[in-house]
Amino acid sequence: MIMVTTRASASSLAADNDGAGVPIAALWSYLSSWLSSDGGVNGPVVHRGDLKRMFAIHDTPWTQHAVIAGLLQLYRRSGRSYWLDNALKLADAQCTRVEADGRFRWAGHEDDRFSSLVHNALADCALLDVAAALTFAEKDDRRRERYLRVAESNLENYVLDVLYRPKLSGFAMNPVDYYEGQDRFVVNMNSVALEALIKLDQQRRTTHHQGMVQSVGERILELQTRDGPCRGSFPYSDLEPDVHIPLYTALAIRGILALAALQDNARWVEVAKNAAAFLDRARDAETGFWLHKLGADRVSRYPFFVAGSGMICNGMLDAAEVTGEAFDATNLIDLLLRHKYDNGAIRNFIGYDHLDNSAARSGTGVTCWEDALPTPNWNAQAFHFLCRVLPPPDPIDDPTPVTVVSYSKRHLYCETPNVVLIIGMWPPGYAIAAFYVKKLRYGILIPGMLMIVRSLTKVVEQTAVGRAVLLRLQTSIAKSRARRRSRA
Repeated sequence: MIMVTTRASASSLAADNDGAGVPIAALWSYLSSWLSSDGGVNGPVVHRGDLKRMFAIHDTPWTQHAVIAGLLQLYRRSGRSYWLDNALKLADAQCTRVEADGRFRWAGHEDDRFSSLVHNALADCALLDVAAALTFAEKDDRRRERYLRVAESNLENYVLDVLYRPKLSGFAMNPVDYYEGQDRFVVNMNSVALEALIKLDQQRRTTHHQGMVQSVGERILELQTRDGPCRGSFPYSDLEPDVHIPLYTALAIRGILALAALQDNARWVEVAKNAAAFLDRARDAETGFWLHKLGADRVSRYPFFVAGSGMICNGMLDAAEVTGEAFDATNLIDLLLRHKYDNGAIRNFIGYDHLDNSAARSGTGVTCWEDALPTPNWNAQAFHFLCRVLPPPDPIDDPTPVTVVSYSKRHLYCETPNVVLIIGMWPPGYAIAAFYVKKLRYGILIPGMLMIVRSLTKVVEQTAVGRAVLLRLQTSIAKSRARRRSRA
């Protein structure tokens, strides 16, 4: 069993005693303020440079699974049914998101065209974990069986039947990979799928998927980087062996933890140890967060995940469980809570508007609205981690209402328990105004002209005709500029 230790520090003690309550209680109050009547945790998704998920703010398995995982941690550690009851509410909501073909609805995170491997597998893991908790509690067998049936149907009818590719020795990202135009073995996604299959077999008390698990596990092992500055990392995919993103290496460790528990094989200890060593090396000396992306000849520091770094913290804790080494969480706890608002939420990014980021506008790295705005999809990852390493709080019946305001020359962010207002003011072409009533699935969004053009361009690029038209337009503009320069 892994030993997790913490040491009291000025920042963590201050956070424990501020007006918002203990960090977990405050963060749960923030997340539950986005909870819809049917159990879905709403919220816009800020991840890429466009606005795919700033209008529709429905729940997504990326958020839902992490909140469920945190609630189950609190239930196991405290024994209080309050936390289990809330996990059941979210799990019930996830069960209603199943489509006729077995896939989960809204399982594309920032892009609702997709029902991606990782998001389906994360939903399955959450349902199977809740089923395991009900087994332990020895109650509600009918509910437990429902969760098992939904997860099993998704894994058999969608993940295995639709996404499995023998030539990959694993699973494709989507039925159609819109980004690459061909199937890829995305390591972190396959790792979570492997975890879900292991958990399903454990719940069903069978070894039905053991051969598949072994095959996918071997492929993951083959792709782990063996040398160079990124040794120990899992590259993003088999087609991108030199793209290393710490967030996704950390996510990939989930499958390693499941394999190690299943096979009791010493080599998985070495795999986890090397992955954790990479994550240690990938930390930024100035901020303490993790570099965004690394390659053989380029390092992109920005943007730093802040609330989302909870997922990396979880990966490091998972690796420690595999290796059996003691884990001191103090530094990581302080790192997250340093960027906490009074309502318990943690900001999303640092340096979103930096040249390292393809979504940059001015490229200066000055705080912009994407940095300042906290969203549930990233805060859920911090919640999961903090629930593993901080003492469980008392149940929260009537949280104290808190209003948060953050502003600069470039942005205004205001949030109450019921509504959110975000305004990005600079540069003008990338201005944005958004208003959300948290319980509703859609918000009001007014994007700047350049953001509209960028979003339309991405839509046009999805077709061969559109790409040809854009190429001719870009060529014409380039020739026109060249003629003007020659006349000058």
